[in-house]
Amino acid sequence: MAYIGLTTPIIAKGDYSTSEPTYSEGFICGKAISTDIEPQYSEGSLFGDNSQAEYDNEFKNANITLGTTTLPIAAEKTLYGHEVSEDNKEVTDAAGDEANYVGMGVVTQEKVDGTNKYVAMWIYKVKFQGSKESFKTKGDNIEYQTPSISGKAIALDADAKGKKKWRSRKIFETEAEATSWLKTKANISAL
Repeated sequence: MAYIGLTTPIIAKGDYSTSEPTYSEGFICGKAISTDIEPQYSEGSLFGDNSQAEYDNEFKNANITLGTTTLPIAAEKTLYGHEVSEDNKEVTDAAGDEANYVGMGVVTQEKVDGTNKYVAMWIYKVKFQGSKESFKTKGDNIEYQTPSISGKAIALDADAKGKKKWRSRKIFETEAEATSWLKTKANISAL
């Protein structure tokens, strides 16, 4: 498999009070530039008779980084719990603001044996932290400064089958179908 594109970063506030999470306040988080998903694992080895007899690992969490063209004002409230004015023109950050757990999705294009497919990926429970902001004065050439947010994904509580899900991926024939699936996950009716 070869991934050749990235699009449609979607984020929605999660409610994890039931066995299957629900989402609200969903939005498209700018245009995707990049995303890094780096799962972390707990590992253990058992040695016996002077050799390794057993090895095991299990998902612990995943480091997530998302680079976008812009961070919409909706992100300030949904991601970080900041106060946003009713006219959506002023954001107030306070020391006690609490970041929310959110669901996050992206669509990537995959090429297999010359055929394009679209993979929609939904990460169930991520907490992002405030991002570094960099600004530069204009020079002779235009340089774009774009936001990048980072956070940590954790697994959901065990479901009826005892599985602790942290991500779902589904393959589609078209980008529109993949985006529609993410919007359904995020409980977005129209965008």
